[in-house]
Amino acid sequence: MATKLYWLHTLSPTHVGTGRGIGYIDLPVQRDKVTNWPLIPGSAIKGVWADYYGATDKKRDGDDEGARWLRAAFGKGGDDSSNAGSLIPTDARLVCLPVRSFRGTFAWCASPMALRMLHRDLALAGVGNLPLIPALDVETTVLHPSQAASALVDEHRIYLEDLDFTAQSNDEAGDWANQIAKWVFPGDANKDWRTAFMKRFAVLPDSVFDYLTETGTEVTARVRIDDDSKTVATGQLWNEESLPVETILAGFVACDRVYARGGTAINQDDQDDVLNRFASETMNLQIGGKATVGRGRVRCVFASVKG
Repeated sequence: MATKLYWLHTLSPTHVGTGRGIGYIDLPVQRDKVTNWPLIPGSAIKGVWADYYGATDKKRDGDDEGARWLRAAFGKGGDDSSNAGSLIPTDARLVCLPVRSFRGTFAWCASPMALRMLHRDLALAGVGNLPLIPALDVETTVLHPSQAASALVDEHRIYLEDLDFTAQSNDEAGDWANQIAKWVFPGDANKDWRTAFMKRFAVLPDSVFDYLTETGTEVTARVRIDDDSKTVATGQLWNEESLPVETILAGFVACDRVYARGGTAINQDDQDDVLNRFASETMNLQIGGKATVGRGRVRCVFASVKG
């Protein structure tokens, strides 16, 4: 099955929610059942992806070549000629959580477990020559790349939010920072961003990373104003949670053959063509809720799993 890696990079707070919460956050974001880290489900990605390519019902019903590719990629509804889409995006898992830093403005924070899970997924998809997982057994130490002058370090210390750590340079952390920077910020136009990422990448202890994924998301209090009284309407104060700006998540998209009746048959060559047509260029998407207040602006960058 043809496969590509995709990265999501949030450019504004992003709310992909689960409905009503039971804690003080009325509208929480979706989280992984096992790790409790925020994620963006594949179903949310596929919908805005199809919208980016204008895959309306009318366009998919056409007889031209473009309509055939849209039907093959995103499927088609109807009773007699429906078919499932061949593109299958997985959930986008958290890789780097942005955290406010005393030095360097903010840090792109990962953990050994986050990198280990990414390493496993990449290896299963066929990516070779992956960096080793950095060893980090001390709860009071944060690793930063040894290959770049860290923007986070202040006299051998790193301060994230109200947490104080010993800074330690590490080759494996640098290898991961270099590789992720190439995937998320490809091309000459993003050279400065790759440098910024290298300087702000940090590997936190697993327990600290867990803590920050629960306390480091953006929580905003919102209200609805009563038109007559010009005050907050009764019961219309709520807290909603979002992934902060600069969050980085990763997932995979596979291209399978079409199963349902009426669908265009896809062979292996076509699978590669579908991915090349719809999973190559960088997409600027709006994903999740609260679009009318600027939420959900996301860069989606695709990368090959070969090599």
